[in-house]
Amino acid sequence: MSVSCLIVVCALLGAQAPRVTDEAALARIKAALQKPAPKLVINAPKPDFRVNIDAIRPFADIFELPPWVTPPTGYEAPKTNRDPHDSTIVGVGFDPYAAGRGISKAIRTRRAHAEVMEAIMEYCRLHRDEPGAAGVCGGPPR
Repeated sequence: MSVSCLIVVCALLGAQAPRVTDEAALARIKAALQKPAPKLVINAPKPDFRVNIDAIRPFADIFELPPWVTPPTGYEAPKTNRDPHDSTIVGVGFDPYAAGRGISKAIRTRRAHAEVMEAIMEYCRLHRDEPGAAGVCGGPPR
């Protein structure tokens, strides 16, 4: 059985071998191989556009505001030109109004923080077992 399978396999391999008996086909192949290789010609397009590159320094939007933008109120610059009718104490450079505003802002900030903490603790007391509450109620109050 194995000998007959070997003969069949050899016969199939022999049948698949290319047979070139046509002289005209050989002549066509030889002529095609002797021709020069084709050249690829690509015409590059003419550029009809411009590219403008404006260099922007890092943090330019923070430090250089455009003239039409008013600066934010939370970041006021200190006064450099003193008003003669200002209530600052001469020679000391202390502005009681600025100190009062700072103290008032600190008190309001502490009150707001305390209100937020009370609201979070109330939420955690009522909703601790709900999904997603661990993200709010996970740690100790700050």
